[in-house]
This record gives sequence, structure tokens and C-alpha cells, in this order.
Amino acid sequence: MLKLKSPLVMVFIAAICFGFPPILAKQLFSSLSPAAILFFRFLFVTVMFPFIVIAAKRSTFKELTSITKAEFRTFFALSLILLINMNLFFYSLYFIEVNKALFLFLTYPIVVLIIARIFLKEKIAFTDIIAALISLFGIFLIFWSKIELSFNANKGELMMLASIILWSIYIVINRHSGETTHHYRKTFWIFLFNFALLSPLFLFFGKPSSIAILGFQQFLLLLALAVITLVPFTLLSYTAKYVKSSISSVILLLGPVIGILLSF
Repeated sequence: MLKLKSPLVMVFIAAICFGFPPILAKQLFSSLSPAAILFFRFLFVTVMFPFIVIAAKRSTFKELTSITKAEFRTFFALSLILLINMNLFFYSLYFIEVNKALFLFLTYPIVVLIIARIFLKEKIAFTDIIAALISLFGIFLIFWSKIELSFNANKGELMMLASIILWSIYIVINRHSGETTHHYRKTFWIFLFNFALLSPLFLFFGKPSSIAILGFQQFLLLLALAVITLVPFTLLSYTAKYVKSSISSVILLLGPVIGILLSF
């Protein structure tokens, strides 16, 4: 039986958490733009994370903030990939339904499988190939009657596909860097870089005036989004050196499945 502190169990917990952000974000779209939602999301997590980690005696402020040049490059690259991925993901929800978006997102383990094989030399088992083919066939059956070969008709789907590729790259790079970096430090700097990169986007595209009309319900939704962000990214940073990218990506499929159920 798997123990609660097992890396595999932690990946399962992260997967469950990933089912909630699309639902929370969709409820905020009437009040805030995707750029504003992401800005507040990472503002909250950047402030909250150090207090939680230090209070739990998992790390010190000095350990969190000290960073080498190699780590700076890696963390910044991860942050940039994650930032573009999340913007594409959230903006795609403007054009397609949550359940459709998440059905498409279910294909990302196929991309992870290929990228991990090329860059990490992870073996592709026969069952992996069968699972990938079944996934592709399932997506084809769901959408084949609605396929229109034009950008405007499919911009939501194309944004989601680009998001899938970037998320897959993030998982593989995170796995590659997991063996050589302090995972709490990595999580903190990814949050910090995302907040810094989102700040100009928020000022130019996020309608800063929306802060003035932010109600109590919106504040609670943003806070819930921040908490549900803290948990999975912290866990994935820790488990990256213990769980293969291909295995992690398959377990994380639980997130979109939960998201699809919640969307109903």
C-alpha cells in the first residue's frame, strides 16, 4: 500500500488540485481578464509560500532566496514556459467550453512521452504506445463531426494545443532539473518570476481598474485559486526527482478528468 508521503501519492494529490483552476477561473471571467486572474494568483502565492515553508520549518529565508546562475537560468526558463502555457490555457476558455478544453488537455501525456524519450532517454513501453493511440482515437471520435479547417473556428482549440505542448515541455524540464536543485527554492523562484513577468501584462492588458470593483466573492475565488496553485506545484517540484516524467504525466490526467466532472 502506498504511504501518504510517497512521491506517487503526492503526484495524485497534485493531479486532484489541477482539476479546480479552470472552474475557478471560468467563474472569475465576468469580473477579471485572464491576465488579471493570473497576476493576482501569483501575487498571492509569492507572498504566501515563504511564510508557509518557513513556518513549517522546511526551509529558511536564506535557502529560499539564495540562487546560483545556473538555477536562475533554469527557473526563469520554467517560469516563462509556465507563464505562456497558462495564458494560452486561460484564454482558450474564452472560446471553448471547460469540458472540451480539458478533453483536449488529456492528450498531453502523448507529447510528454515523446519529449521525455528524446531528451531524457526514458523508455517507451508497449502499453504507453497503446494508451497514446487510444487517447488520439478518443479525441477524434469526440470532435470529428465539429472539425472546421479555419483559424477563427478553431482558435480556442489551437491555443489549447499550444498550451499542451508547453505544459509537456515544463514537465520534462522540471524532471530534468529536479535532481540538482532545492525544490522549495525552485518553487519559490518560479512563483516569483511568474509574478514579475505577469506585472507588465496586467498593467497593459489586465485592466488594473478592475481592482476597484473586486468583491468579496471574487477575492475568495482568487484566494482559493492561489491555495490550489501552491499545493500541486510544490508537490511536483519535490517529486520530480523520484517519479518519471511519463508516469507523472499519466497520473496528472486525473486533474482534467476531475475538471470535466466539476464543469458539469
